[in-house]
Amino acid sequence: MAERSSITQSVQIGVETTPGTAVAAPRRLGSMSLEIGPDVDVKDLRPDGTKYPVLEILGKESTKADISGSAVYTELPYAFSSVISAPTVTSILDGATPTGATRWVFNSNTYGDDAPKTLTVEQGSAFRAHRFVYGIISEYTWAWSRDEIELGGSMMGRAIEDGITLTGSPTLLPQVPVKPAELSVYIDTTSGGLGTTKQLRTLSGECNISDRYMPLWVVDAAQSSFVATVEGEPTVEFKIVQMADSQAAANLVALRAGTTKFLRLRAVGPQIFAPTVGLPAGVNHQVTWDVAGQISDVEKFSDEDGVFAIGYTFKAVHDPTWTKAFQVEVITTTATL
Repeated sequence: MAERSSITQSVQIGVETTPGTAVAAPRRLGSMSLEIGPDVDVKDLRPDGTKYPVLEILGKESTKADISGSAVYTELPYAFSSVISAPTVTSILDGATPTGATRWVFNSNTYGDDAPKTLTVEQGSAFRAHRFVYGIISEYTWAWSRDEIELGGSMMGRAIEDGITLTGSPTLLPQVPVKPAELSVYIDTTSGGLGTTKQLRTLSGECNISDRYMPLWVVDAAQSSFVATVEGEPTVEFKIVQMADSQAAANLVALRAGTTKFLRLRAVGPQIFAPTVGLPAGVNHQVTWDVAGQISDVEKFSDEDGVFAIGYTFKAVHDPTWTKAFQVEVITTTATL
């Protein structure tokens, strides 16, 4: 009997046209690992007078996948399209000449519905494979420092279908990593000034989006799992640990005044298109997290590798002038999902 080796269990994804309707999964993931498993709600049946249950009764069944890995420019549009909403996508031109770069802008509607992309996710090998549909990222986190950028979060989906055949000949996008040395952090007083005031002694931080979606369960024997998802009450946070200098002290002033600050985490990576007369700066791989935030928590002063430091958590708030709470932009060579 052949054995099922863990090392050969690849993960492939496909973007669904209709949420929950399976599609082929032709894209192999290179940067984002998914630890996939059934998520079940089982109830004991233990009548009075018995020590042990007589039945275990299955109620809800879905799939949960824990996210880990490292950020890669070319694959980021898949994650942000799911956890935030369908993006605005434009090709970057040099006059009328394509540069090979595409701008992806992700926004969440404060007052209306978002339209996230859902995924069909396949896992396995030629020996045996399974899949789940209606895959949607409900939590997504970047923990960053000069050492690494570490992905976290979770995805949900409908109940696992076992014994499927993997989509053949999956492709892997070019892997262009977001490197810690490419990151910079900015905090400014207006949305128009985003990206002006660099924080010169930033030690580490985290950008996270959580509580985005919840499954809708109905009493209908024809439905083997949840029927849809609804938006939850999301939390978007921008956490920063910095040396306790004058820039850090300014955050404490903002906390006391209830002032909104405009935060930016930006990475500028390798060049896509060289400088020309039309685009004198050229075009590089980029990712930018922008947040209108007010401080919701302050950490104690602490030692961080010999530096006297303090940490602040900014929670995203809707800014009426900016007309949003946060925005993510990716520039990369990936043209479509």
